[in-house]
Amino acid sequence: MTRSATPAPTTAVDIRDAVRLNISFRPHTRRVAHLRHVTGAVLREGDIGQDAVETVQLLVSEIVTNAVVHGRSDRVRFSLSYDRSGDVLIEVDDGSPARIEVRDPETDDETGRGILLVAALARAWGRRGTCTWCTVARPEAST
Repeated sequence: MTRSATPAPTTAVDIRDAVRLNISFRPHTRRVAHLRHVTGAVLREGDIGQDAVETVQLLVSEIVTNAVVHGRSDRVRFSLSYDRSGDVLIEVDDGSPARIEVRDPETDDETGRGILLVAALARAWGRRGTCTWCTVARPEAST
């Protein structure tokens, strides 16, 4: 009896059209680099320009760091999403109901610039309940 290989089902998804990435993790500083790396890999597969990828990675670092350091939950929920027609959306839920404010750090302060960077680089940003979010303009995909 001869066996023939059964082809794998073709269920390819073109991630240039739409992506939603959800990750829940225990707060730890090592997660910042991990999420920055994963974000970059996902966005590069989605054919998003390198400048936008680097901006999103920086904002992910800042918001996730803020959640890990100041959050009040034993889990942080991270979400990254976009579709072909929209901006890249970053959402980080840290379980803390505290308001977030843009600080004006002194020149020699070693911390306190994260939300300042978010405010400067994001198209829009804010806080809904315990979730900090921001958007970054998604440039046209390269051809």
